[in-house]
Amino acid sequence: ALTDVTIGNSVTIIGEQAFAGCSALTGVTIGNNVTTIDNSAFSDCSALTDITIPNGVTTIGEQAFAGCSALTDVTIPNSVKTIGEYAFSGCSTLTGVTIPNSVTTIEKGAFSDCSSLTDVTIPNGVTTIGEWAFSGCSALTDVTIGNSVKTIREYAFFGCSDLTDVTIGNNVTTIGKYAFANCSSLTSVTIPNSVTEIGERAFYCSSLTSVTIPNSVTTIGEQAFTGCFALTDVTIGNSVTIIGEQA
Repeated sequence: ALTDVTIGNSVTIIGEQAFAGCSALTGVTIGNNVTTIDNSAFSDCSALTDITIPNGVTTIGEQAFAGCSALTDVTIPNSVKTIGEYAFSGCSTLTGVTIPNSVTTIEKGAFSDCSSLTDVTIPNGVTTIGEWAFSGCSALTDVTIGNSVKTIREYAFFGCSDLTDVTIGNNVTTIGKYAFANCSSLTSVTIPNSVTEIGERAFYCSSLTSVTIPNSVTTIGEQAFTGCFALTDVTIGNSVTIIGEQA
């Protein structure tokens, strides 16, 4: 069984499913001229514990490291611009990840079900946090969302049950439906004065005690705060024109 791989400096692309399912693979050295780690390149390499992505890689493809359940740490270099859909999904022992300023989009499900991830900082290059991006990260306690982010898409942090602290950057305009739903440890949230829309069930959070909705918000979606049984204090800004059913 394949246990160790060294990818030479002549290689520029690691192709789709190149090492997928190599369940005995524990070590990978990636050459400095690789620019693309393609879709599912290392998916389900369940014995892989760590990997260094060299500073020439610009694209980490869909499911590139999905299901690498022994991967504990990954550093993404400043050359990377796109983290593909479900790229690290199911990396259940991943405790830390560094996302560089060069990344502009964290795609759908990129870190979903990374159930050991404890904190994450979304840097000031990212404009969009995709659907389900960090959903099911049940050990995540702290999230800082940078000021470049404009959209937090649907289900982005759904089911982050240990999440207690969220800092939302000042340029976010849309908080998508179910974005923070089932974040059952979240007690308070500050919605910045840039947000115009709070989506359906965005904050279905049973421990939330207070929320201030700023003057920038015009729409509060259906059931946006349904299930917030501990909520005692709500301030609604002057610009709200629509409050959805059972909000």
